[in-house]
Amino acid sequence: MQDQRDTEEPASRWSRASVWLTASHWRGRTWRDLVPARARSRRFEPGPLGLLGVMLAAMAVTLLIIQQATGGFGEGEEEAGDQPEAVPGPPEGELRVMPVGDGLTQGSSGDHTWRYHLWSHLDGADVDFAFVGPHDDMYSLEEDGHGDHSYAEPDFDTAHAARWGRTVDDIADGIAEEAAEHEPHYLLILAGSDDLVSGGDPDLVLEGIGETVSTARVALEDARFVIGELPRVEGTGEDAAVNERIDRFNMGLVDLAEQLSSGESPVVVAQVSEGYEPEFDNWDEAHPNVRGEVKIAAAFADALADPLEVGEPFPRPLPELPAGPSTPPDPEAEEAGDGLRISWDQVSGATDYRVEQRRTEPEPDEATVLPLDVERDGARRSVLVESLLSGAGYEFVVHPYKGRDAGAGSDPLEVVYDDEPPPGPDTLSVREDGTVVWDEVGSASHYEVWVRPLDCSASDDSRRPLPTRTPGPESVRAPADERDQDHEAPASPPPESPSPPPSVPPVPDESPDPPGVAAEPACEPRDGQAPDGGDGWQGQGSVGSDPLWGPTVSGPHEVVVRSHRDYVPGGYSDPVLLES
Repeated sequence: MQDQRDTEEPASRWSRASVWLTASHWRGRTWRDLVPARARSRRFEPGPLGLLGVMLAAMAVTLLIIQQATGGFGEGEEEAGDQPEAVPGPPEGELRVMPVGDGLTQGSSGDHTWRYHLWSHLDGADVDFAFVGPHDDMYSLEEDGHGDHSYAEPDFDTAHAARWGRTVDDIADGIAEEAAEHEPHYLLILAGSDDLVSGGDPDLVLEGIGETVSTARVALEDARFVIGELPRVEGTGEDAAVNERIDRFNMGLVDLAEQLSSGESPVVVAQVSEGYEPEFDNWDEAHPNVRGEVKIAAAFADALADPLEVGEPFPRPLPELPAGPSTPPDPEAEEAGDGLRISWDQVSGATDYRVEQRRTEPEPDEATVLPLDVERDGARRSVLVESLLSGAGYEFVVHPYKGRDAGAGSDPLEVVYDDEPPPGPDTLSVREDGTVVWDEVGSASHYEVWVRPLDCSASDDSRRPLPTRTPGPESVRAPADERDQDHEAPASPPPESPSPPPSVPPVPDESPDPPGVAAEPACEPRDGQAPDGGDGWQGQGSVGSDPLWGPTVSGPHEVVVRSHRDYVPGGYSDPVLLES
């Protein structure tokens, strides 16, 4: 039977040889075996002779591959030529797109993910496509595992083939099965970040990317690949070393893609690192926030549009979107012990919270962030706020954070703290030195004294009237005209039995007041009304927390004491008489 290679056209044999070389021989090779030395380090600048040597070496490798594919340099020489093959356009029908990678592609609780922004862009460009893959979830920061579906915008094709913490070797080991099952036309690969942050060698990470491409081609010979550069990191503790490894990976990726590309299965690079600012575009040291997600999506959209002719380039300028958790908390407040407990449900994607407090009345102050640890009870989060002033009005706002990014704050929670009034003091008394004392009120923070002067002068009805006495017979005298007749006429004979003198009332045991002297007045409280209802009261101000008051008034007064707890006025005591 004639060998099939002898009957094929030269160009066809070249295509098969190219695929065979990639799929069958890559596992035993490294990218160094295919990429010239200049592609492994952009810092190497060869001289003229060095460049000539590199060119001759590259030509020799190319001639050797062609010779193996065609069986010699005879009949296929004119067809092969030296022009680069055109990149094939998209296949007919719905395009199946599979995002592949690690945590940068999967995303975590509350994220949009760059998959969402790319999907929205392609959908807006009327591309007939669908995302495919074995998973549809994000990584749960709350549970520290997979299975989170709390997308910020869940209405899109969430399918993918990415896993948090996945290395390039893990991806290469599983990509053939995933590709065979879901048959994507396009594989969008963003991977290697976890390897490089943890100290991996950029050359070995590139090797893993190359193995991923070659392994996927075993199942899908004509799959198209878009491989993303890695964004730089910030906050790892060794940023300089990590970013140097990332830069080396990105430089080698461009040349690796050129070596891996074939006419039927092109490999292009998405320029993710261009314009990426990790301190602004990441929520932690390595994972993108919504700004970083948009930049990654834009880089992949641009690579799909040119040269792969899928959709359009991502519009510029890029949209400015708010970072951090997009769902605001809904806090509640209740008094607890000696403070106020502010609680709310966990916000998806939030890794921390900050509670802001401001006193609104009386004496409003500026908002401050409370230095409190957030307590966790199932799905509830809370803080215990202490050192509040009773009776004061407060405003609390809870801000969720995802890493370094603040999200949407809650509506202000307005509370009047502990406004139950304390009871009035008991058992007021006056010491011999005139000090007014009373029992301490446990819930009072301080006391206020009120006095009202008393008018202890006697009124008209307090004076006794002079007593009235009946005169005796010796004090009775005849009228004047009768006296004038005594010397002219004999006196009338005395009566046979004169009338007895009127009886005089007995003298009481207690001697009466001297005639015309007022009775000693008795000072008593006027009307039993406290300062909130009676007249004439005068406040003496706060006397502090000690249950006593040294009088600052003279003369008779009635005194009451009022309890206070911070800004909450309490009850009044019964009055006590201060006589001097």
